[in-house]
Amino acid sequence: MQRYFQISCHALMISAFAALALTGRLDTPAIVIYAMGLSVSVYRALKGLPEPLSARGAFILSCVYVVFFLFDMMVLSASFIPASIHLVLFLQVAKLYQKKADRDYLYLIVLSFLQILAASALTIDISFVVMLFLFLVALISTLMSFDMHRAGRDRAVTEERIAVPLGGMSLWAAAWIVVTGVGLFFVIPRVGTGYFTRAATQSLLISGFADSVQLGEIGQVKLSSAVVMHARQMSGIPFAVLKWRGVALDRFDGHNWSRTDRKRRVLRPSLEEEFWLSPIQHQGDVAHYQLLLEPLATNVLFGPYQVRSVSGRLQAVEYDSDDSIYLRVPSVSRTQYEVLSEIPKHKAEKKRSDPSTEEPIPPSIGARYLQLPRDLDPRIADLARNITSKGSSTFDKASLVEAYLKRNYKYTLDLYWTPGPQPVTTFLFSAKTGHCEYFASAMAILLRTVGIPTRLINGFLMGEYNPVGGDYIVRESDAHSWVEVYVPGRGWTEFDPTPPDPNHREMSLALQLSHYIDAITLFWNSYVIVYDTGSQLQLFRSAQDRVQSAQSAIRAKSEKWIIEGQMFSERVGDHLRELIETTSFWVVITVLAAMGLMLKYRQMLKTQVEIWRLRRGRIVVHQDVVEELFYRATRLAEARAAKRAPTQTWREWTFGLPDPARRSILAKALAVFEKSKYGRLPASTADFAVLEETIRDLKLHA
Repeated sequence: MQRYFQISCHALMISAFAALALTGRLDTPAIVIYAMGLSVSVYRALKGLPEPLSARGAFILSCVYVVFFLFDMMVLSASFIPASIHLVLFLQVAKLYQKKADRDYLYLIVLSFLQILAASALTIDISFVVMLFLFLVALISTLMSFDMHRAGRDRAVTEERIAVPLGGMSLWAAAWIVVTGVGLFFVIPRVGTGYFTRAATQSLLISGFADSVQLGEIGQVKLSSAVVMHARQMSGIPFAVLKWRGVALDRFDGHNWSRTDRKRRVLRPSLEEEFWLSPIQHQGDVAHYQLLLEPLATNVLFGPYQVRSVSGRLQAVEYDSDDSIYLRVPSVSRTQYEVLSEIPKHKAEKKRSDPSTEEPIPPSIGARYLQLPRDLDPRIADLARNITSKGSSTFDKASLVEAYLKRNYKYTLDLYWTPGPQPVTTFLFSAKTGHCEYFASAMAILLRTVGIPTRLINGFLMGEYNPVGGDYIVRESDAHSWVEVYVPGRGWTEFDPTPPDPNHREMSLALQLSHYIDAITLFWNSYVIVYDTGSQLQLFRSAQDRVQSAQSAIRAKSEKWIIEGQMFSERVGDHLRELIETTSFWVVITVLAAMGLMLKYRQMLKTQVEIWRLRRGRIVVHQDVVEELFYRATRLAEARAAKRAPTQTWREWTFGLPDPARRSILAKALAVFEKSKYGRLPASTADFAVLEETIRDLKLHA
């Protein structure tokens, strides 16, 4: 029992330390030193080796560490909290190598609890939930085995007899505690916003989503695989979204893109807490998405192109003249919101237009979105005229530039060339390779040189679809730039000149497993981390709506079944009435009744047929015929006598008849009956004649 308790106690410490290490806030030397000390202690416990550290040695080490603690707090960690965590780890390792009494084990349990408490303050990730469950299982097992160990020190109990039952009991107890806790979490009224929503997550330092962006910053973002957001489609055409729109930039000085109009207007929420940018024009093109945005170093809200409304637990939402959406204050925690967008069908969006019907470009659009950098290489304008010479309309010219860049240039993140004083010129005429920002910038400048207004858009590609969670996983590597072209009569239209990335991720077992892990993480973030009073009310309202919907469905089904039953019974009644009135029905009934009677009395009919055949000269007399004729005779004989008792034989009853004449006549039939039933030889035609004569005589004496 003691060995099981020691192993369980080590499992408790391992789970607490793993939770602390997985927060990412514990330094590598501390992880390595503590892991080595804990591993050696586990080995010594399994081997049953004595503890090597005496009480005096532990005291000396503790005094030395007090000095180190001050040095750690002032110099190494330069903070009180990390130094305190190092102190807790040291005390636990030192106690592991001492000879321990009962209170020392309780001391180790308390230190493990402090580690799990520190981990809860440092992370809100799903990994902490897994470690917390393992810690809970180990804690229950440790406390139960510790109590059993103290109560039965003098009793010899083998490890094999206690390990499996106690381990299973600990697992089930932990599972029930977790289930009960989850239920209480979702049911207990929220007070404030809760710990999890207040806990800050480290923001991703994403560049490229500000009012001023240097050419090439998006390419730096694409080198990271960190998750930026998750998006789940609630309604609309499946897989309709190709990009998640972020910020729009209109001014280019040769190296930097920026916004000239930085004013933002505040959106007022409706009664349903929806922020409407503009009314929906075509209901058939509307898509509804739910997004869970990680903490970013920007206050931009992303959504599919032509976002019409934003909703969610958002305190204040702003928008600018380029249809970009912002939070008034950047969020330090995850942000969950929903968007309604109009996503025009691709083919309908890119159909040819008639140049003769194009409206003139408004002066406000031309003045802002036709700006060109100083000292622009004249070769760019010549190239633009050559590319667009075959185009007649604005849309055609934009499509020609888009196709030219996709066809003649290659996509890469490895820029071996130096941008120089004019990066776009270097890209177009020398390097001819680059990432999305160079393609988008080149297209925007080429079109502006031929008088077509453009603006640069920074956002993200659709991302990786996770079939397990039914959501899109959008990473920093999905960061993307494209162009919006002002088409007269149609407005701002999306174009993307960047060719596809040749380096696709292959579907592998590791990728499939990551889908399951990501789905679990999304559930944790969506329904636990951001779960507050609004979420609880929404959950209760949804549950109430589902119950009412189920009740209405059951009521409608029952009413439908009652009506169908009444209609069926009426149809059956009408058919029966029509059937009864026909002659053929009664003929069938008569035939069936006759067949039923014949089936019921088939044995009697068979016997009558045999009697008829014997009277016509048949030689063989069956036992059934003898029994039938004998029973007829007994019925005639018992007309004035008592019926045969169940305990009497036919011979006793026959010779007990009070009428001597009847007794004498029936005795002949009894002899034939006994001969047929119990004798070896079958009855003959003479015996048949005796039976018929007996019946006639009894009828005469009736």
